[in-house]
Amino acid sequence: METAGRALFHQAMLLVMRLFHGKKLLTGLPFSIVIMTLYQRLKTLAASPKDPEREYVLSSRTYNDVYAMAADFQTRLFAPDTHTSVCLCTTDRAVTAAVLLAALTRPATVILPHTFSQSVIERIDMEHGLSGAILEDPLKLPKNVKNVPAGRPPAFGKVLDASFIRDPGEVFVKLFTGGSTGAPRTWSKTIGNLFSEAIYHAEKMGITAEDKFVATVPPNHIYGLLFSVLTPLVAGAATIDGVLTYPHEIQSALAGQNATTLVSIPLHYKMLGAMDFSAPALTRALCSAARLYPEDSGAFHAKTGLGVTEIYGSTETGGIASRLCTQNQPHFTPLDCITWKLAESRLAIRSDFISPELPVDQDGFYVTSDQASVAGPNGFYLEGRADRIIKVAGKRVDLDEIRSVMMEMSQITDAFVLSVADAGGRGNEIRALAATRASAAQIRKHLTKQLPGHAMPRKIKTTREIPVSAAGKYDNAEIRKLLEA
Repeated sequence: METAGRALFHQAMLLVMRLFHGKKLLTGLPFSIVIMTLYQRLKTLAASPKDPEREYVLSSRTYNDVYAMAADFQTRLFAPDTHTSVCLCTTDRAVTAAVLLAALTRPATVILPHTFSQSVIERIDMEHGLSGAILEDPLKLPKNVKNVPAGRPPAFGKVLDASFIRDPGEVFVKLFTGGSTGAPRTWSKTIGNLFSEAIYHAEKMGITAEDKFVATVPPNHIYGLLFSVLTPLVAGAATIDGVLTYPHEIQSALAGQNATTLVSIPLHYKMLGAMDFSAPALTRALCSAARLYPEDSGAFHAKTGLGVTEIYGSTETGGIASRLCTQNQPHFTPLDCITWKLAESRLAIRSDFISPELPVDQDGFYVTSDQASVAGPNGFYLEGRADRIIKVAGKRVDLDEIRSVMMEMSQITDAFVLSVADAGGRGNEIRALAATRASAAQIRKHLTKQLPGHAMPRKIKTTREIPVSAAGKYDNAEIRKLLEA
């Protein structure tokens, strides 16, 4: 092994020793074997595509195009000996894959914002310091931030320099989230976090070069990044360009591209379950970002004969568990590379996928905000978030339980319940938003029959739809605006 490679490998082993205190990795293999295997796979991946002429983006870009773009970004933006922080503002999956390949071979951090706006980029620059921004649409950038248009055609003939592959333990990507459950924040993901998870899912699902992915989630969110960019990339499969939103777009893509894998969110499964469509080649349906309700998975199963695989996790934890949903929703089964336990009714996990910012105990476990109960020999039910349980007048109130009672009304198609500080700032005030044609008075009458007085929402508002983000999560900020209007 060359000197640089030996030093890199040594650094990676030291990192894992620090993280796991000399224990074995979650695969059960010694850490040296696992890190060496990942390092070699990354080196092979960066060196050249297995099949250069095969399509990476259907009807658009070949693998050869992606690697040529990666080489172009490598020379235009990423220095070999200076750390570079780049804000990636595009939903183009080929460009995203190319930038990640370039950053794999240079000391760089790629920052993915939840939305592409001048104010968000300015905030990222203030917090992290940007060297450049790769833009899909023109934006005014802060001074000294280099503007690199994303739409430049592939630089044919350029070859990606893969002589240097970074330490798998280095921070590789930072996801600037929209704060669906609080204030916006940045979560770091290491090279090992992202690529080991993509490799895991590709191998577990049996993804091959013949697979074709259709995604309704953008690649600047963790779910879209993993399942519509990295998983196809490491498997040599193809993915579709664009972020599909409307039912007819999804239907057309599934049938027109003979898609084998659908990567979507609960809202879109709800839409598809309500319409007639054909997807004869579809063999996998994945769902994440929010809870999938039984009636929606059941309707999709009735139309396609496919159960939806719901993946449970978050930006900061990566994937944790999954379950196959048909008419019924069973308990979650942890991914077989995850170790879990209950810590005072809250789910605690040990995982190779979690962000380095997350606090872990001496055994490497991170305690999540999700409450759980044991199901069978190796499974669990989610029982709501610990941060969704509040005190009102000194009494315990479960906000998700209020939502469940609201959803018992046939006229309500969706609902969201939140807590805000009361006028005096000394307690909590419950507010509820319902997607319904019923009136607020009718909803209040229904709730009064089933909830104690202290659990009654102080304010109830109705709307046509509950606001959700592009990633399919409830948009907390927009919901608060509606409830405070």
